[in-house]
Amino acid sequence: MSINRFDIIAIGGGPAAQKCAIQATKMGKKAALIEKDPYLGGGCVHWGTIPSKSLQESSRFYRNLHLSQVHGLKTPTLNQITLQELMHRASKVIEREEDVTREQMIQNRVTTLTGWGKIIDPNHVEVTDSAGRKKVYECDHILIATGSSPRRPENENIPFEEGLIYDSDGLFSMKHLPDSMAIVGAGIIGSEYATIFAHIGVKVHLFDSSERVLGFLDAEISNAMRTYMENSGIKIHMNRSIQSYQKLGEGKGIELVTDQNEKIVVGQVLISRGRYGNVNNLGLESVGIQPNNRKQIEVNQNYQTVVPNIYACGDVIGFPALASVSMYQGAFVSKHIYGEPGHPPNPEDFPIGIYTLPEIATIGPTEEALKERGVNYGVGVASFETITRAQISGDQDGMVKILYDKDSRRVLGVHIISDKATELITLGQCIVNLGAPIEYFTEHIFNYPTMVGAYKNAAFDALAREGKK
Repeated sequence: MSINRFDIIAIGGGPAAQKCAIQATKMGKKAALIEKDPYLGGGCVHWGTIPSKSLQESSRFYRNLHLSQVHGLKTPTLNQITLQELMHRASKVIEREEDVTREQMIQNRVTTLTGWGKIIDPNHVEVTDSAGRKKVYECDHILIATGSSPRRPENENIPFEEGLIYDSDGLFSMKHLPDSMAIVGAGIIGSEYATIFAHIGVKVHLFDSSERVLGFLDAEISNAMRTYMENSGIKIHMNRSIQSYQKLGEGKGIELVTDQNEKIVVGQVLISRGRYGNVNNLGLESVGIQPNNRKQIEVNQNYQTVVPNIYACGDVIGFPALASVSMYQGAFVSKHIYGEPGHPPNPEDFPIGIYTLPEIATIGPTEEALKERGVNYGVGVASFETITRAQISGDQDGMVKILYDKDSRRVLGVHIISDKATELITLGQCIVNLGAPIEYFTEHIFNYPTMVGAYKNAAFDALAREGKK
């Protein structure tokens, strides 16, 4: 095989491209990964998952210091924390992730090509390096895993400016924490940052034109999370859109005017209005791939585009746009190409983790979805206020909600709010994916005291609602 030829080329340096390339080499194939930046990891490591979750952990620590009286300790006196202090941990994690990723590529014999990848035809990719030199590589298959970028609505005249108005990728260039902040968009990213900043002492206003925070969630979970957010001091403005942004002068912040003619002055603004796929200048037109109006690439259940040997996965294809799912999708692509396809994944089998404070984690359908499908379902709910371990740790905010089929007894979905939700969902994921019955939780022994005890309490609540002991 020529040095300029590969079995598969993955365009992108994030989780999807990495796992696709690694899986291909494990199956005896020659794989290359093209990354435009001199470092690997993509948005996941440098602007999204890793820095935001590191920031969440720092915010959680800061909050817990102020809640230390729960453990009978004197609350420490802290000065206003700086963003640099908050980001110290994130920078260390990012540096380590870069090293780990680079080592994984070397160990798995993945060729890394640094430059801009552009599709010439279904079997050739051009790479342009930082000096403008071009080189063409031949391949049998191509994976597009170029991620996404914050959507900047073109028709709303938002005056993005460092130090005043940011999108989520530019947020980490913020040099000073404001006293107050407006976050426009109550989706995953907006809600995560709203709780992170609120718990480090920033007065947060959260705006959205829809009726509910995180409106795709189970309604009971969404409404409960709104209550927890308001309890943390977040001012939530639903059914609102921002009509104008007016800079008030150096150091005086910015005035926002809503469609209800409400005026609110804040120090800084974060715009979180969704994301667009990174598809510009990829050469998609040369192979007949047409992105949708959110610049996302449409694929079939096997992640194939309209060109069968060109695949796409990760954030560039849209929902759920989670690093964990992107990793799975990338590995699936190589398995599908090289003879180990398995079953196409059902999106409802993917766990979703939202790193708010407290966290949210879900798997399976919502109660609203089950109603629409006409399923004869049952519900069980437990509050962490009833869980001994939560009382000991002080993590009493939250709930576990279990949905199950009354006829088959099978657990269909689990929805959790808790400081440990993204860890706790694992048990629910196993039960849902294995098709186990609601009685699993009532008939088996769990360690005591643990947060997992909420599953048992929720299951007993479900049986009680059926009139069963």
